[in-house]
Amino acid sequence: MRIRQLLKNFSYTIFSNFITLGVSTILILIVPKLIGIKAYGYWQLYMFYTSYAGIFVFGWVDGIYLRFGGQQYDKLDKGLFHSQFLMILMSQLLVSFFIFIYSLFSSDSNMEFIFQMFAICLILYNMRGLILYILQDTNRIQEYALINSIGRIVYFCLAIIALLVGIKEYKLLIIVDLIGRAVALAFGVYSIRDIVFLKSNTFYWSFQEAWLNISVGIKLLIANFAGLLIIGVVRYGIQFFWGVSIFGKVSLTLSISNLLMTFISAISLVLYPMLRRISQEKATNLYLDIREILMIVLFFGLFLYYPIDYLLPIWLPKYQDSLVYMALLFPMCIYQGKFELLVNTFLKTFRYEKALLNINLISLLFSVVVTAINVFFIHNLTILMFSIILILWFQSSLGEFYLTRQLHIAIFGDIVLETVIVIVFMLSGWFLEFPQSIILYSIALGGYLWIKRKKISNGINYVKLNVGKRA
Repeated sequence: MRIRQLLKNFSYTIFSNFITLGVSTILILIVPKLIGIKAYGYWQLYMFYTSYAGIFVFGWVDGIYLRFGGQQYDKLDKGLFHSQFLMILMSQLLVSFFIFIYSLFSSDSNMEFIFQMFAICLILYNMRGLILYILQDTNRIQEYALINSIGRIVYFCLAIIALLVGIKEYKLLIIVDLIGRAVALAFGVYSIRDIVFLKSNTFYWSFQEAWLNISVGIKLLIANFAGLLIIGVVRYGIQFFWGVSIFGKVSLTLSISNLLMTFISAISLVLYPMLRRISQEKATNLYLDIREILMIVLFFGLFLYYPIDYLLPIWLPKYQDSLVYMALLFPMCIYQGKFELLVNTFLKTFRYEKALLNINLISLLFSVVVTAINVFFIHNLTILMFSIILILWFQSSLGEFYLTRQLHIAIFGDIVLETVIVIVFMLSGWFLEFPQSIILYSIALGGYLWIKRKKISNGINYVKLNVGKRA
């Protein structure tokens, strides 16, 4: 891959994720302003459940992602992929049917509706996910970005129209979300039409291939599921003890604090197929240099907190009691960014799925213990919010220690220094007013840049010299 192609792929994904970021930001600002707190809580609950839809494909899609990363699209066995596509579709229709039946036994009409919409979303989510993985594996990033964008644009336009004409019902927001997902899936099907629309006699029951994909992907699936539950457990604890309304308020704060992850995801999806095509020695060298650049971007990204902290309480006064937690939660992007772009991507590149699984399971256990102690004994929402950063720090550090041990790299000093910067940011934001808080953080960040100046310079130079060469 040459540097021009790499930059082109980055531009596609960043533009796509910028659209996603814009849609998410506007909806975060507008929806809670126009609908009630409890209705917003149900909407967030639906969005929360949809994040777990990938579990119900049982690692099948994940195995395809891992096994065919770095392949050329033209060289794929179209008959095999056609058969796998239809078999996965059949499995999702079956799972969706059982979830729909389960929803009929709910005593809460709102929860019944949410589960029924989730059953529909599950099919759209997982089939689109399969298509996106095929496109990402084969480096068709332009189509990937288009599919990723089009659904969010449709969703955004329909949601805004509904809200502007006075329809302030969370159920309608869920329906337009499904419409957006259906449009994105239609574009995805068209992009791989030579796989989907083969002659009927080309289909065959490829159970051996399905089992191979599931056996490979199940570790990644469980790892991803455990990764979602690391924060999901905390959110379940909030819903269980504090109710749907507080759940919605905290979810708003989490969504705002997590906006920077949009760009991190854009970089990681381009990086994975590239890393699969280069040697482990080059990937090892790239790890340290990408890490240096990433941390600078993330630490400067924390400056977004200050204007958001000033403007959002004015715009959403009903949520002011939960927005105060942004000072504690905004560094989520530091640890989630490191884990997503560095640990997750490189472990999958080197096929350390079992290690990724163990890291996430240990982190999940830590999350369960911390949340249980708070929910059943301490009952303090502030401490629970702080524990989210503690849990993410634990997961990120554990993952980095394992990965760098395999790569024979020492980063203990870097982790300690970065932890100090995050603590300064959190304490200054929590205890100090503006501008004292931003001044103190700026001084701390300036010290960090001075200490790391040589490594940062070397990292930038190495990436410039090596990332554009052919793998």
